[in-house]
Amino acid sequence: MYLCNKCWNESLKWQWQCSFCKEWGSLKEFKEAKISQAKWWSKWKSKELSNLDEVISDNKEVKIITSSSEFNNVLGWWIVPGWVVLLSWEPGIWKSTITLQIAKYVKEDIVYISGEETNFQIAERSKRLGVDWKNMKLLAENCIENILETLAKNKSEIVIVDSISVMHSNNITWVWGSVSQVRYITELLVAFAKTTNTAVFIIGHITKDWNLAGPKTLEHMVDTVLYFEWDKYDNLRILRALKNRFWPTSEIWIFNMTDKWLTDLKNPWLEFVNSVEATTWSSLSITIEWTRPLIVETESLTTYTKFGYPKRSARWVNSSKLDLIVAVLWKYTPIKLEAYDVYTNIARGLKIDEPWIDLSLAASIISSKQNKPLPKSSIYIWEISLTWKIKKPMHLEKRIKEAEKMWFENIYIPDCKINSKKIELIKVKDVRELVEKMR
Repeated sequence: MYLCNKCWNESLKWQWQCSFCKEWGSLKEFKEAKISQAKWWSKWKSKELSNLDEVISDNKEVKIITSSSEFNNVLGWWIVPGWVVLLSWEPGIWKSTITLQIAKYVKEDIVYISGEETNFQIAERSKRLGVDWKNMKLLAENCIENILETLAKNKSEIVIVDSISVMHSNNITWVWGSVSQVRYITELLVAFAKTTNTAVFIIGHITKDWNLAGPKTLEHMVDTVLYFEWDKYDNLRILRALKNRFWPTSEIWIFNMTDKWLTDLKNPWLEFVNSVEATTWSSLSITIEWTRPLIVETESLTTYTKFGYPKRSARWVNSSKLDLIVAVLWKYTPIKLEAYDVYTNIARGLKIDEPWIDLSLAASIISSKQNKPLPKSSIYIWEISLTWKIKKPMHLEKRIKEAEKMWFENIYIPDCKINSKKIELIKVKDVRELVEKMR
């Protein structure tokens, strides 16, 4: 077995270049530590079976509900006993701070294990933030055997490990942060969480390719994987669940980063809109982040180019989506963009993956090309197909109800059997009809 020392990708044979990260000369031979298998049958033990009704009734009493509605939303409304959560993203995004902040949200006992900072450094941070964590105990330790022995003598409901990359085991000869160390330590933490019904939060790091550092099996072993999304020039932070055994994925936690703390964003509906005045280059849409409707603003800019091949640039949205919309507009409408550069962006840096903002992107491009302002009282919800027809989006009724709560006057939707008494529904069959109604 060979491992890449850059991205930790596994390969059965040695080769000059890593097939995953394309680094040259990065593959090194890796040998798993051998564990004695002598008399393994003598360690077998008989276990008692549990009745499902008793387990369900017991869990109702031990579920930990936090005081943060945003945190509950991304976790699944409570912290499950025996839960293992992996929190990861790049340095400087306040991963340690957000885990320390858990003590503010719950009343249960917490043990914070830090392998990167001393107890004094953590205490100084709490003093600087002006918060007194009475339900949290600190442990500055890197050896996993010492940590588990300490946890066995000091029972707590929640354990935080900061971070998995600096932990080591005396049973593994590989260096700290290696694949063997990370995998073995994670296995021990998962076993500890399941046997003691303790919720364990593990902080991880990412590589230069924005992948989770360590083996891919690390994501499979834990119950939940949480990733940050952020813009270093903005105060908004988004915590997204990419995996959750107990709750649907793609849930998000939106919060503000202040000078001292991370605070919940109570009303996120207009946080992703720069202006409510009519502008020539932007339009509004409603996206659904699993269960939460959000008002988003799409921005577009078209400029004439003298080069033979016009440029297409998309930020926070798939570039292939932009190519498709430009091609449909060029073929089926009078909007000709073969000699124009087209730039698109989602305001405030919210990454959108769903296809139902196609119409909003198209409307902003048309607005920029025709130099015609679009009123912010209109919402555009469609998916544009290659046949220039309009598809009905998912959760259309939910999006309409969200628009009815605010000042919006009309919504551009596909031609379907949906009516509203509070807001005007402008039903459009295809892209050409959209261009005609925007004149």
